[in-house]
Amino acid sequence: MGGQGIIFSGIALARAASLYERRGGRELYAIQTQSYGPEARGGSSKCDVRISSTEIFHPFIEVPDYLVLMSQPAYDRFIGATGPDTVVILDEASVESRPDLRFYEIPALRKAEDLGKRIVANIIMLGAFLEISRVVSRKAMLAALDDVAPKGTSVLNGKAFNSGLELGRVAKERAE
Repeated sequence: MGGQGIIFSGIALARAASLYERRGGRELYAIQTQSYGPEARGGSSKCDVRISSTEIFHPFIEVPDYLVLMSQPAYDRFIGATGPDTVVILDEASVESRPDLRFYEIPALRKAEDLGKRIVANIIMLGAFLEISRVVSRKAMLAALDDVAPKGTSVLNGKAFNSGLELGRVAKERAE
């Protein structure tokens, strides 16, 4: 849903991959696309990030490797685009449905409320996603967050991100 910060998270992830991450001494490539309804907040929004060790010539994602969901309307709209190997990461309080796929429940909104700022739920989900997927390093992600986040938010974002890493670790342990 617009206003949850999912596009911000996608921008930060693509930046982490393309500017700060190296695999075997080689750079990664990333493309980020976004779409959203006419409403600034409350309408539908979607952010795709494609990361590769080779150049990317097609920015669209037909079947995602990972799908991060922070609302039931997003689940309803995007779960049909998954494949049998898609891993779903969802906010346990904001998404009522559960997929017939491998999935992880993350209490992102609840943890954001514990931190005193619901607005960092997306950063918590980003940390959980990173722990589960390992697509980029923690160091690369923190550098990218510092680049794109408003000044004065790095301490709170760091707490939210680290909380997300821990919640992702716990979710992985539960799933094993």
